[in-house]
Amino acid sequence: MDRIHQMHVFVQVVECGNFTRAAAALGLPRSTVSSAVQALEDRLGVQLLQRTTRVVRPTQEGLQFADTARDLVDAVAQAEGQYRLRPDDISGRLRIDMPSRIARRMVIPHLHEFRARFPAVMLDISATDRMIDLVSEGIDAVVRLAVLEDSELICRKIGDVPMLTCAGAEYLANYGTPLTPADLSGHQLVNYALRMPALSSEWEGRENGREVTVAMSSHLCVDNAESYVSAALHGHGLIQVPAHDVTDDIAAGRLIEVLTEYRPAPVPISILYGRRRHVAPRLTVFMDWLSNLLRDEGFAET
Repeated sequence: MDRIHQMHVFVQVVECGNFTRAAAALGLPRSTVSSAVQALEDRLGVQLLQRTTRVVRPTQEGLQFADTARDLVDAVAQAEGQYRLRPDDISGRLRIDMPSRIARRMVIPHLHEFRARFPAVMLDISATDRMIDLVSEGIDAVVRLAVLEDSELICRKIGDVPMLTCAGAEYLANYGTPLTPADLSGHQLVNYALRMPALSSEWEGRENGREVTVAMSSHLCVDNAESYVSAALHGHGLIQVPAHDVTDDIAAGRLIEVLTEYRPAPVPISILYGRRRHVAPRLTVFMDWLSNLLRDEGFAET
C-alpha cells in the first residue's frame, strides 16, 4: 500500500472513530486498515492514534497530521476526478452546519436523493444559526443567509431568498393589522439575534424602492429560526422570515403576511468553506446538490 493510500486509510479511521467502521467504509479487511496505520506511524516515527478497546482517538500529532493528510488525499482525488471519478468513488465524512429550518424542512427530507447518488459520503449535519469557527469546530462548510467577507473563507452564493413580514392570526385579531410602517408603533416585534443581548429591535422593509427601518418594541428575543417562527405562531409579535419558511403556515391561516407592499429586500444565501488549495470532491458535490435543491424547491432564487 503506497503512502497516499496509507494516509487515506488513516483519515478514514479518524473520521469513523474506529478501525471496524473505517474498514467497512473502505471495503477492506480490518487487519489491512490496522496494518496501514501502523506502517504510517512507523514511517513517520510518531504515534498518530490512541487505541482503546472501543474507540480510536487521534493524538495531538495525529490531529495535526490528519489535516495535512486530508488535503493531500483530497488533492489526489480531485486530480483523478478530472478523468475517472465516479459517484461511488466519492467518499469520506463531511461536516456541514446550516440553519435549523433549512436542515429540518429542506435538507433532511430530501437527503435520500443525495445518498442514492453518493452512498459512500458520510454526513454530519449540525443545525444552528450562530456563526462558528470552521477550523476549531472541525466543520467543512456552513450555510448562512448572508454574503460574508472573510479572508479565511470562500463564500459561494447560492441565490437570493425572498423575505416577508408575518404574524399569528390571533395576535393580529388582538392588536390589529399594520397597513403601513407608520402603524408599527403599536405593535411588538419578535427580536432575533445571534448574540444576546440584542443591540436593537428594528423592522426592515422597502418603500418605493427605498430601504426603510422602524424601531419597534420587543418583549422577546430568540437566537434560532425554529423559536422565531414558534414565537409568531404563539402570538408574541411580528417576524420577518424567508417566504418559503412559512408557506404552509400562511396557507393554513396560522400566520398572516402583513405589509405586503413593504416587503424587505431579498437576503443572499451562501455556503462558506475554508481556503484550501484543493476542495474535496465530496464537498463539491454536496454544494452543487444543495444549491440545486434550494433553487428547485423555491427557497432561493437566482
